Amino acid sequence: MDQPTQPRGDFVAFLNRDKQPGDRRPIFEGRIAKPGSDHKHDLTLWAHEFTDKATGEIKTMYTGTVGAVSTDMDPADQIAALTRTANTSEQTFGNLSLRPRQVAIFPNGYKDEAPDKDRPDLWGAINFGDGTPVVRASVWFKKTRSGEVMLSGATSYPIPGKSEAEMQAAEPDLATMMETGQVTKGMPKKSKSGRSD
Repeated sequence: MDQPTQPRGDFVAFLNRDKQPGDRRPIFEGRIAKPGSDHKHDLTLWAHEFTDKATGEIKTMYTGTVGAVSTDMDPADQIAALTRTANTSEQTFGNLSLRPRQVAIFPNGYKDEAPDKDRPDLWGAINFGDGTPVVRASVWFKKTRSGEVMLSGATSYPIPGKSEAEMQAAEPDLATMMETGQVTKGMPKKSKSGRSD
């Protein structure tokens, strides 16, 4: 599968305005879509610090969950999806094991390998928990118009036989994906009244 023509899905998360230093609330809340799908699932992420074994640096990773059903599905379809037996199998992505509906996002160790390219700040994987293959994520730190941090990026399927470094080397940057319509800017559409939907 050619990387540039690979299907993509949106990944967008905004800073949780209720988050206070040291509390147990998630740090980001947003929406995520499978590659090639417009159906968005709720996304919740918590931040965790860890020590990089190679460098000794303190870094931040994000783990969380995706909603069991897409919030933009018809109500009857949401109910039907929730009443079906869940797929409770773990899936793997490289050496990472993911429980159903689990997300794991890490600092991108390949970013510094190509300073001339706008490689993602974070990368990771998602198990949607519905039996579909694990999805990878490429995520950039951005700022909202009001200056708050947000996460913006894309989901894609891993390419068999390619390492994460090889997939990132062939991947377009976020601006290119937005310009070509592969992913959206992540902002909710405004209704005619001017309010966000």
